[in-house]
Amino acid sequence: MQLKPIKSEAEYDQFLEWIDSQFDAAPAPDSSEGNMLQIALLLVKAYEDEHYSVPAQVLLD
Repeated sequence: MQLKPIKSEAEYDQFLEWIDSQFDAAPAPDSSEGNMLQIALLLVKAYEDEHYSVPAQVLLD
């Protein structure tokens, strides 16, 4: 997996699939694979924050 900003829904889906496979492999947090997983999660979060915002009302309920 090449870690780079996510620019499309297809790339987002690829990241999610890769992340799922990494969770199954359970890399050590301080390993290079664990670091890549943490960065991928940050990239996914950034994409989701931009494209899948949660309406304020939902946050207040």
